[in-house]
Amino acid sequence: MKSTFEIITETTELFYRFSAELPYKYMQDVFGKDDEVLAEKCLQAPKYGISALLKLIYSLKPDEQKAMALYINKKKSKKF
Repeated sequence: MKSTFEIITETTELFYRFSAELPYKYMQDVFGKDDEVLAEKCLQAPKYGISALLKLIYSLKPDEQKAMALYINKKKSKKF
């Protein structure tokens, strides 16, 4: 089981990826699909800060939320 720190770190890394890359670079990796509406949501979230990630998560369909959770769970955290 992951610690709260690990989960927060990996979620923050995902949010950084959303803000640093265009969706076509991660849509398949994170969600397993290309979706223009979802890509636009991911592009807009970083503009409003980290709290927008919560809004993004709640705006996702259940299968998209599950895909994001699976991505965070499989992601290996970088050690600083």
